[in-house]
Amino acid sequence: MKETLARVVPGSSQPVTGPWPRPAFSLAVTFTLVACMAVVGCGPKIARVPVSDEDLIKSSRLAQEGNEEYQNREFYPALIKYLMAGELNPNSEYISNRIGMAYLQLEYREAAITAFQRSIALNSKFPFPFNNLGSAYFADGNYKKAEKYFKKAIKLKKDEASFYLNLGNLYFEKNKPEEGLEEWRKSLSLDPEILTKSDSIGVAISGGGIALKERNYFMARVYAAAGDIPRTIESLENALLNGFSDIESIEKNPEFDPIRKDARFVKFMESAFVWDKTNYSATNTE
Repeated sequence: MKETLARVVPGSSQPVTGPWPRPAFSLAVTFTLVACMAVVGCGPKIARVPVSDEDLIKSSRLAQEGNEEYQNREFYPALIKYLMAGELNPNSEYISNRIGMAYLQLEYREAAITAFQRSIALNSKFPFPFNNLGSAYFADGNYKKAEKYFKKAIKLKKDEASFYLNLGNLYFEKNKPEEGLEEWRKSLSLDPEILTKSDSIGVAISGGGIALKERNYFMARVYAAAGDIPRTIESLENALLNGFSDIESIEKNPEFDPIRKDARFVKFMESAFVWDKTNYSATNTE
């Protein structure tokens, strides 16, 4: 299972909404995390405590059980498991990150931010809490901090497609589509399936920056440049269904050139009645 909030897109990966009761025994862990912030500011490192081999084994088992609950989208039971694991082994940046992920899915963003900060304090070279901290700030509308942490995650791990995807989505939300496209291209070059994965876990965006019809068009541009004709057509169809009407841009944009003569693309353009059917077929097919 990927240790990341892989997507920042609407859909099946949206956080589960509450209200959810907080587990009573989580208060001790939460207090510990807050104390970390207040006393030492969660700097590059924090003091580690002795943990027995027995507790390490128990903690690992509980974390795995939490992962299973999390994968099944049972975020509250997952959080309970992670908190229990964290009590047994407070030295684990992995467990702190998982605690943050569960809190974030349950929309306890302040608690999630604290957990991610603790994970970073335990290991400043661990890239995933940086990405997830960016996701938490993104969900809160703090785009400046979100961008900062997405970029830190990328700097630490340049081959993680989801980091570029998240940064690209942030740029779209900031109404910077060309910058968003560039990050999407990087993401797609690392994982051709990243834009359509249904099992990715992430935070829903508000959609205030770019309309859905425009997002679908930009997705089509990325897929076309990569030569993925079926997904290009699917994205364009979704764009049209959502009200996209700038058909001339499809005809003129050079990113569609690699697939322009493909019969499937020609058929799509014909069915859309965007220009004279006979002329289009004659000039774009071999």
